[in-house]
Amino acid sequence: MTATLSIVQVTARNVLGLRRMIGFGLLSAFPAFIFFLTSRQSNDIGRIENFTASSLFIFLAVVVPIITVVVAGSVLGSERRGNTLSFLMLRPLSRYSIAGAKLASAIAASFAISAIGAILLGVLASLALNNFAYLFGLLGGTLLANAGYSAIFVPIGYLTERATLTGFIYIFVWESAIAAIITGLSGTSLWRTAASGFASLAPDLDVDIVEAALGTLTAGAGGATLKVAAICAISVVITGYLLQSRDLT
Repeated sequence: MTATLSIVQVTARNVLGLRRMIGFGLLSAFPAFIFFLTSRQSNDIGRIENFTASSLFIFLAVVVPIITVVVAGSVLGSERRGNTLSFLMLRPLSRYSIAGAKLASAIAASFAISAIGAILLGVLASLALNNFAYLFGLLGGTLLANAGYSAIFVPIGYLTERATLTGFIYIFVWESAIAAIITGLSGTSLWRTAASGFASLAPDLDVDIVEAALGTLTAGAGGATLKVAAICAISVVITGYLLQSRDLT
């Protein structure tokens, strides 16, 4: 357990450099700034609409995926490209334990950055609407998104140097365009899965905006959590297998 935690701590620290923290911290805070600008002169109905749209279509659909794809793709990818992964394999741990530790570090690191924006946006909305359930709901949705994208892009980052490009194609072409037009593909969108959990946890969101965002999905924190947990479990199995089967030198 100590060795596993050490991998999580060291990896999370390595992927969170100062410049990355500053840049992604500003990106994470951007939706809160948008909400602040658009809600100053609004009534409660307008604030709910602005919060729902900012949370779903800017924060969960764009900001969190970008942060997580970049972080998760570098968790194993940077070590493989730097030829340091073989040293990690010398630890007395199974490949699957290492895979789980790397996934946990990607989730922790991406959530640490994403939570900045979630807290800012959630606090602004909670103060404006006098209900801190908005904050907790958004944090829950953020964690689901971080976990889902990390589970996919940790192994992709190990397999290819173009993990970030692959992630951006998935975010902006598949999720934002194809899955938005063909609503039957909503279930293949990770941010929509996270958004279904957020919509279940946060109170009194704008129904029309939520339905437009979710497509064929329905709000439900339990179902979203189970789906993300299953994706994470599959990710650990795949990554562990890759670590066993591929040449690490």
